[in-house]
Amino acid sequence: MKISKSSAQQIVEEIGKLVRQNINLMDETGHIIASNDPARVGNFHAGAYRIIQNHLTEYYITPELEAELPNVRRGINLPIEVDGEVQGVIGITGDYSEVIKYGQIVKKMAEILIRERLALDNRQLDQRVRSRFLEDWILGSGLSNPQSLSERGFALGIDIRSPRRCIVTSARNREEFTGSLEGQLVLEQVEGLVSARVQEQGGIILRNAARQILLLRRQETEALEALCREISQTVQARLGVSMIFGIDSASSDVHSAYLQANRAWRTSAYSDSTITCFESLNTELLLDDLSRGSKLEYLRKIFRGCTAEEVADHVELLEVFFAAEGSLQKAAQQLFIHKNTMQYRLKRLAEDTGLDVRKPSQAPSLYLAMLLYLDLSRGDDDLGF
Repeated sequence: MKISKSSAQQIVEEIGKLVRQNINLMDETGHIIASNDPARVGNFHAGAYRIIQNHLTEYYITPELEAELPNVRRGINLPIEVDGEVQGVIGITGDYSEVIKYGQIVKKMAEILIRERLALDNRQLDQRVRSRFLEDWILGSGLSNPQSLSERGFALGIDIRSPRRCIVTSARNREEFTGSLEGQLVLEQVEGLVSARVQEQGGIILRNAARQILLLRRQETEALEALCREISQTVQARLGVSMIFGIDSASSDVHSAYLQANRAWRTSAYSDSTITCFESLNTELLLDDLSRGSKLEYLRKIFRGCTAEEVADHVELLEVFFAAEGSLQKAAQQLFIHKNTMQYRLKRLAEDTGLDVRKPSQAPSLYLAMLLYLDLSRGDDDLGF
Protein backbone atom coordinates (compact mmCIF):
# COMPACT_ATOMS: atom_id res chain seq x y z
CA MET A 1 0.00 0.00 0.00
CA LYS A 2 1.34 3.40 -0.97
CA ILE A 3 0.35 5.18 2.24
CA SER A 4 2.47 5.00 5.36
CA LYS A 5 1.68 2.65 8.23
CA SER A 6 0.97 5.59 10.52
CA SER A 7 -1.56 6.98 8.03
CA ALA A 8 -3.14 3.54 7.69
CA GLN A 9 -3.48 3.27 11.47
CA GLN A 10 -5.17 6.67 11.65
CA ILE A 11 -7.66 5.58 8.98
CA VAL A 12 -8.44 2.36 10.85
CA GLU A 13 -9.03 4.25 14.09
CA GLU A 14 -11.29 6.81 12.41
CA ILE A 15 -13.47 4.10 10.81
CA GLY A 16 -13.47 2.00 13.98
CA LYS A 17 -14.98 4.88 15.96
CA LEU A 18 -17.93 5.02 13.53
CA VAL A 19 -18.78 1.33 13.09
CA ARG A 20 -17.63 0.19 16.53
CA GLN A 21 -16.10 -3.00 15.14
CA ASN A 22 -12.55 -4.23 14.88
CA ILE A 23 -11.07 -2.99 11.61
CA ASN A 24 -7.99 -4.34 9.85
CA LEU A 25 -6.17 -2.82 6.90
CA MET A 26 -4.05 -5.14 4.74
CA ASP A 27 -1.52 -4.21 2.07
CA GLU A 28 -1.15 -5.72 -1.40
CA THR A 29 0.86 -8.64 0.03
CA GLY A 30 -1.93 -9.63 2.42
CA HIS A 31 -0.14 -8.46 5.58
CA ILE A 32 -1.99 -6.46 8.23
CA ILE A 33 -0.41 -3.00 8.42
CA ALA A 34 -3.00 -1.37 10.71
CA SER A 35 -5.58 -2.70 13.15
CA ASN A 36 -7.67 -1.80 16.19
CA ASP A 37 -5.95 -4.82 17.74
CA PRO A 38 -2.21 -4.00 17.86
CA ALA A 39 -1.33 -7.67 18.33
CA ARG A 40 -2.51 -8.43 14.79
CA VAL A 41 -0.31 -5.87 13.01
CA GLY A 42 2.30 -7.63 10.89
CA ASN A 43 0.35 -10.90 10.62
CA PHE A 44 -0.34 -12.47 7.23
CA HIS A 45 -4.05 -12.52 6.41
CA ALA A 46 -4.93 -15.38 4.08
CA GLY A 47 -8.37 -13.97 3.25
CA ALA A 48 -6.93 -10.64 2.08
CA TYR A 49 -4.31 -12.43 0.01
CA ARG A 50 -7.00 -14.52 -1.74
CA ILE A 51 -8.97 -11.35 -2.62
CA ILE A 52 -5.87 -9.82 -4.24
CA GLN A 53 -4.72 -12.97 -6.04
CA ASN A 54 -8.16 -13.99 -7.33
CA HIS A 55 -9.58 -10.48 -7.91
CA LEU A 56 -12.54 -11.17 -5.61
CA THR A 57 -15.13 -8.53 -4.77
CA GLU A 58 -15.43 -9.83 -1.20
CA TYR A 59 -14.28 -12.70 0.98
CA TYR A 60 -16.07 -13.74 4.18
CA ILE A 61 -14.19 -15.64 6.86
CA THR A 62 -16.69 -18.18 8.17
CA PRO A 63 -16.36 -19.86 11.58
CA GLU A 64 -15.00 -22.90 9.73
CA LEU A 65 -12.32 -20.86 7.93
CA GLU A 66 -11.50 -19.11 11.20
CA ALA A 67 -10.65 -22.49 12.70
CA GLU A 68 -8.77 -23.61 9.59
CA LEU A 69 -6.67 -20.57 8.63
CA PRO A 70 -4.03 -18.98 10.88
CA ASN A 71 -4.28 -15.34 12.05
CA VAL A 72 -7.81 -14.71 10.74
CA ARG A 73 -11.15 -14.04 12.41
CA ARG A 74 -14.70 -14.29 11.17
CA GLY A 75 -15.73 -11.20 9.25
CA ILE A 76 -15.94 -9.68 5.81
CA ASN A 77 -12.96 -8.54 3.74
CA LEU A 78 -13.31 -6.15 0.81
CA PRO A 79 -10.80 -4.82 -1.76
CA ILE A 80 -9.78 -1.17 -1.57
CA GLU A 81 -9.60 0.43 -5.01
CA VAL A 82 -7.99 3.81 -5.61
CA ASP A 83 -7.52 5.23 -9.12
CA GLY A 84 -8.51 1.92 -10.65
CA GLU A 85 -5.95 -0.13 -8.74
CA VAL A 86 -6.39 -2.42 -5.75
CA GLN A 87 -4.36 -0.77 -3.02
CA GLY A 88 -5.15 -3.32 -0.32
CA VAL A 89 -7.97 -4.91 1.63
CA ILE A 90 -10.12 -3.76 4.53
CA GLY A 91 -11.53 -6.27 6.97
CA ILE A 92 -14.41 -5.89 9.43
CA THR A 93 -14.61 -8.45 12.22
CA GLY A 94 -18.06 -9.85 13.06
CA ASP A 95 -20.89 -12.13 11.93
CA TYR A 96 -21.88 -11.85 8.28
CA SER A 97 -25.41 -10.60 8.97
CA GLU A 98 -23.97 -7.88 11.19
CA VAL A 99 -21.09 -6.59 9.06
CA ILE A 100 -22.54 -6.93 5.55
CA LYS A 101 -24.96 -4.08 6.30
CA TYR A 102 -22.23 -1.49 6.25
CA GLY A 103 -19.40 -3.32 4.52
CA GLN A 104 -19.67 -1.31 1.29
CA ILE A 105 -19.96 1.94 3.24
CA VAL A 106 -16.75 1.14 5.14
CA LYS A 107 -15.06 0.20 1.86
CA LYS A 108 -15.98 3.54 0.26
CA MET A 109 -15.00 5.40 3.40
CA ALA A 110 -11.58 3.72 3.41
CA GLU A 111 -11.06 4.51 -0.29
CA ILE A 112 -11.91 8.19 0.26
CA LEU A 113 -9.65 8.47 3.30
CA ILE A 114 -6.78 6.71 1.53
CA ARG A 115 -7.16 8.93 -1.53
CA GLU A 116 -7.04 12.01 0.69
CA ARG A 117 -4.07 10.68 2.63
CA LEU A 118 -2.19 9.87 -0.57
CA ALA A 119 -2.77 13.43 -1.80
CA LEU A 120 -1.56 14.79 1.55
CA ASP A 121 1.51 12.55 1.49
CA ASN A 122 2.31 13.72 -2.04
CA ARG A 123 1.96 17.38 -1.02
CA GLN A 124 4.22 16.79 1.96
CA LEU A 125 6.74 15.03 -0.28
CA ASP A 126 6.67 17.95 -2.71
CA GLN A 127 7.18 20.33 0.20
CA ARG A 128 10.15 18.31 1.48
CA VAL A 129 11.72 18.32 -2.00
CA ARG A 130 11.20 22.07 -2.27
CA SER A 131 12.54 22.71 1.25
CA ARG A 132 15.62 20.59 0.57
CA PHE A 133 16.32 22.56 -2.60
CA LEU A 134 15.88 25.88 -0.81
CA GLU A 135 18.22 24.75 1.97
CA ASP A 136 20.87 23.74 -0.55
CA TRP A 137 20.45 27.03 -2.42
CA ILE A 138 20.02 29.56 0.37
CA LEU A 139 22.11 27.97 3.11
CA GLY A 140 24.81 27.13 0.59
CA SER A 141 25.29 23.35 0.80
CA GLY A 142 24.39 22.87 -2.87
CA LEU A 143 26.55 25.63 -4.32
CA SER A 144 29.37 23.20 -5.16
CA ASN A 145 27.29 21.97 -8.12
CA PRO A 146 25.59 25.09 -9.57
CA GLN A 147 24.45 23.34 -12.75
CA SER A 148 22.56 20.69 -10.79
CA LEU A 149 21.17 23.35 -8.48
CA SER A 150 19.92 25.37 -11.45
CA GLU A 151 18.24 22.30 -12.98
CA ARG A 152 16.55 21.40 -9.69
CA GLY A 153 15.30 24.95 -9.40
CA PHE A 154 13.97 24.90 -12.96
CA ALA A 155 12.02 21.70 -12.18
CA LEU A 156 10.41 23.50 -9.23
CA GLY A 157 9.68 26.64 -11.24
CA ILE A 158 12.43 28.68 -9.57
CA ASP A 159 15.01 30.60 -11.57
CA ILE A 160 18.05 30.93 -9.31
CA ARG A 161 19.53 33.57 -11.63
CA SER A 162 16.81 36.12 -10.89
CA PRO A 163 18.07 38.98 -8.68
CA ARG A 164 16.58 38.79 -5.21
CA ARG A 165 16.74 40.37 -1.76
CA CYS A 166 16.76 38.39 1.49
CA ILE A 167 15.01 38.94 4.83
CA VAL A 168 15.35 36.71 7.91
CA THR A 169 12.52 37.05 10.43
CA SER A 170 11.08 35.45 13.54
CA ALA A 171 9.17 36.20 16.69
CA ARG A 172 11.31 38.05 19.20
CA ASN A 173 12.52 35.67 21.92
CA ARG A 174 11.29 32.73 19.84
CA GLU A 175 12.79 30.31 22.39
CA GLU A 176 9.90 31.21 24.69
CA PHE A 177 7.46 29.74 22.16
CA THR A 178 9.23 26.59 21.03
CA GLY A 179 9.11 24.88 24.43
CA SER A 180 5.35 24.31 24.53
CA LEU A 181 2.60 23.14 22.21
CA GLU A 182 0.69 26.39 22.71
CA GLY A 183 3.78 28.38 21.81
CA GLN A 184 4.41 26.33 18.69
CA LEU A 185 0.82 26.90 17.58
CA VAL A 186 1.35 30.65 18.00
CA LEU A 187 4.51 30.45 15.89
CA GLU A 188 2.56 28.64 13.18
CA GLN A 189 0.02 31.47 13.16
CA VAL A 190 2.82 34.03 12.97
CA GLU A 191 4.43 32.18 10.06
CA GLY A 192 1.05 31.96 8.33
CA LEU A 193 0.61 35.74 8.46
CA VAL A 194 4.15 36.32 7.19
CA SER A 195 3.78 33.76 4.40
CA ALA A 196 0.47 35.19 3.21
CA ARG A 197 1.94 38.68 2.83
CA VAL A 198 5.18 37.53 1.20
CA GLN A 199 3.38 35.25 -1.26
CA GLU A 200 1.33 38.23 -2.42
CA GLN A 201 4.62 39.63 -3.74
CA GLY A 202 5.61 36.33 -5.34
CA GLY A 203 8.24 35.71 -2.67
CA ILE A 204 9.89 32.45 -1.69
CA ILE A 205 9.81 31.24 1.93
CA LEU A 206 12.04 28.76 3.77
CA ARG A 207 11.19 27.82 7.35
CA ASN A 208 14.35 27.07 9.29
CA ALA A 209 14.92 26.75 13.06
CA ALA A 210 11.75 28.63 14.14
CA ARG A 211 12.51 31.51 11.77
CA GLN A 212 11.63 32.29 8.17
CA ILE A 213 14.03 33.15 5.38
CA LEU A 214 12.28 35.27 2.77
CA LEU A 215 13.45 35.84 -0.79
CA LEU A 216 11.82 38.69 -2.67
CA ARG A 217 12.37 40.33 -6.03
CA ARG A 218 15.19 42.87 -6.13
CA GLN A 219 13.94 46.18 -4.70
CA GLU A 220 15.14 49.12 -2.62
CA THR A 221 15.90 48.63 1.05
CA GLU A 222 13.28 51.25 1.95
CA ALA A 223 10.58 49.08 0.35
CA LEU A 224 11.72 46.04 2.30
CA GLU A 225 11.73 48.04 5.54
CA ALA A 226 8.17 49.16 4.81
CA LEU A 227 7.12 45.54 4.22
CA CYS A 228 8.73 44.46 7.50
CA ARG A 229 6.96 47.24 9.40
CA GLU A 230 3.64 46.24 7.84
CA ILE A 231 4.11 42.57 8.77
CA SER A 232 5.25 43.49 12.27
CA GLN A 233 2.19 45.67 12.86
CA THR A 234 -0.17 42.96 11.55
CA VAL A 235 1.32 40.22 13.73
CA GLN A 236 1.34 42.48 16.79
CA ALA A 237 -2.27 43.53 16.25
CA ARG A 238 -3.65 40.03 15.61
CA LEU A 239 -1.48 37.85 17.86
CA GLY A 240 0.24 40.23 20.27
CA VAL A 241 3.66 38.91 19.20
CA SER A 242 6.70 41.13 18.61
CA MET A 243 8.75 40.42 15.49
CA ILE A 244 12.38 40.98 14.52
CA PHE A 245 13.82 41.30 11.00
CA GLY A 246 17.23 41.29 9.34
CA ILE A 247 17.66 42.67 5.81
CA ASP A 248 20.59 42.03 3.45
CA SER A 249 22.50 44.72 1.56
CA ALA A 250 21.58 43.71 -2.00
CA SER A 251 24.27 41.07 -2.40
CA SER A 252 24.93 39.58 -5.81
CA ASP A 253 24.00 36.00 -4.84
CA VAL A 254 21.34 34.49 -2.59
CA HIS A 255 23.68 32.69 -0.20
CA SER A 256 25.67 35.84 0.56
CA ALA A 257 22.42 37.76 0.93
CA TYR A 258 21.21 35.19 3.46
CA LEU A 259 24.43 35.45 5.49
CA GLN A 260 24.06 39.23 5.62
CA ALA A 261 20.36 39.12 6.52
CA ASN A 262 21.03 36.49 9.18
CA ARG A 263 23.69 38.64 10.84
CA ALA A 264 21.34 41.60 10.82
CA TRP A 265 18.53 39.42 12.27
CA ARG A 266 20.80 38.24 15.08
CA THR A 267 21.61 41.85 15.90
CA SER A 268 17.88 42.64 16.14
CA ALA A 269 17.52 39.70 18.53
CA TYR A 270 19.78 41.24 21.18
CA SER A 271 18.86 44.88 20.63
CA ASP A 272 15.73 47.00 20.85
CA SER A 273 15.52 47.27 17.06
CA THR A 274 12.67 45.55 15.24
CA ILE A 275 14.36 45.90 11.84
CA THR A 276 18.11 45.83 11.26
CA CYS A 277 19.79 46.29 7.89
CA PHE A 278 23.17 44.69 7.26
CA GLU A 279 24.50 47.88 5.74
CA SER A 280 23.95 49.67 9.08
CA LEU A 281 26.06 47.18 11.08
CA ASN A 282 29.50 48.12 12.31
CA THR A 283 30.82 46.65 15.56
CA GLU A 284 28.13 43.96 15.41
CA LEU A 285 29.91 42.30 12.47
CA LEU A 286 32.64 41.14 14.82
CA LEU A 287 30.33 38.90 16.85
CA ASP A 288 30.07 35.96 14.46
CA ASP A 289 33.83 35.92 13.95
CA LEU A 290 34.59 35.48 17.65
CA SER A 291 34.48 32.18 19.47
CA ARG A 292 32.40 31.78 22.61
CA GLY A 293 35.59 31.46 24.63
CA SER A 294 36.96 34.73 23.26
CA LYS A 295 33.70 36.52 24.02
CA LEU A 296 33.67 35.26 27.61
CA GLU A 297 37.31 36.17 28.10
CA TYR A 298 36.64 39.73 26.95
CA LEU A 299 33.59 40.08 29.21
CA ARG A 300 35.45 38.77 32.25
CA LYS A 301 38.25 41.21 31.57
CA ILE A 302 35.87 44.18 31.30
CA PHE A 303 33.71 43.17 34.29
CA ARG A 304 36.47 41.71 36.44
CA GLY A 305 35.42 41.27 40.05
CA CYS A 306 31.73 41.81 39.31
CA THR A 307 29.00 39.40 40.33
CA ALA A 308 26.49 38.08 37.79
CA GLU A 309 23.84 40.48 39.16
CA GLU A 310 26.20 43.45 38.90
CA VAL A 311 27.11 42.58 35.30
CA ALA A 312 23.41 42.29 34.38
CA ASP A 313 22.74 45.70 35.98
CA HIS A 314 25.67 47.30 34.16
CA VAL A 315 24.55 45.86 30.79
CA GLU A 316 20.99 47.09 31.34
CA LEU A 317 22.40 50.54 32.06
CA LEU A 318 24.54 50.42 28.92
CA GLU A 319 21.60 49.36 26.76
CA VAL A 320 19.53 52.33 27.88
CA PHE A 321 22.47 54.77 27.73
CA PHE A 322 23.40 53.87 24.14
CA ALA A 323 19.73 53.77 23.05
CA ALA A 324 19.44 57.32 24.39
CA GLU A 325 22.53 58.29 22.36
CA GLY A 326 24.34 59.30 25.55
CA SER A 327 21.59 61.60 26.86
CA LEU A 328 21.54 61.30 30.66
CA GLN A 329 18.07 62.86 30.83
CA LYS A 330 16.51 60.43 28.32
CA ALA A 331 18.27 57.43 29.86
CA ALA A 332 17.12 58.39 33.35
CA GLN A 333 13.53 58.76 32.12
CA GLN A 334 13.70 55.35 30.44
CA LEU A 335 14.86 53.76 33.70
CA PHE A 336 12.38 55.79 35.79
CA ILE A 337 15.18 57.15 37.97
CA HIS A 338 16.46 60.62 38.83
CA LYS A 339 19.25 62.09 36.72
CA ASN A 340 21.53 62.11 39.78
CA THR A 341 20.87 58.40 40.28
CA MET A 342 21.78 57.85 36.66
CA GLN A 343 25.09 59.62 37.17
CA TYR A 344 25.75 57.55 40.29
CA ARG A 345 25.18 54.30 38.38
CA LEU A 346 27.52 55.44 35.60
CA LYS A 347 30.15 56.29 38.23
CA ARG A 348 29.81 52.79 39.72
CA LEU A 349 30.20 51.30 36.24
CA ALA A 350 33.39 53.28 35.74
CA GLU A 351 34.73 52.19 39.13
CA ASP A 352 33.99 48.48 38.43
CA THR A 353 35.38 48.43 34.89
CA GLY A 354 37.89 51.26 34.81
CA LEU A 355 36.05 52.61 31.77
CA ASP A 356 33.89 55.71 31.55
CA VAL A 357 31.12 55.29 28.96
CA ARG A 358 30.85 59.10 28.70
CA LYS A 359 34.35 59.31 27.22
CA PRO A 360 34.44 58.71 23.43
CA SER A 361 37.74 56.83 23.66
CA GLN A 362 36.36 54.34 26.23
CA ALA A 363 32.72 53.97 25.16
CA PRO A 364 33.43 51.52 22.26
CA SER A 365 34.93 48.96 24.67
CA LEU A 366 31.78 49.02 26.80
CA TYR A 367 29.53 48.97 23.72
CA LEU A 368 31.26 45.81 22.50
CA ALA A 369 30.98 44.27 25.97
CA MET A 370 27.25 44.98 25.96
CA LEU A 371 26.82 43.33 22.54
CA LEU A 372 28.82 40.27 23.56
CA TYR A 373 26.88 39.85 26.79
CA LEU A 374 23.50 40.12 25.03
CA ASP A 375 24.65 37.72 22.33
CA LEU A 376 25.83 35.07 24.79
CA SER A 377 22.99 35.44 27.27
CA ARG A 378 20.43 34.52 24.60
CA GLY A 379 21.57 30.90 24.73
CA ASP A 380 23.15 30.61 28.17
CA ASP A 381 21.69 31.77 31.46
CA ASP A 382 24.94 31.17 33.34
CA LEU A 383 27.96 32.96 31.89
CA GLY A 384 30.22 32.09 34.79
CA PHE A 385 30.44 35.44 36.57
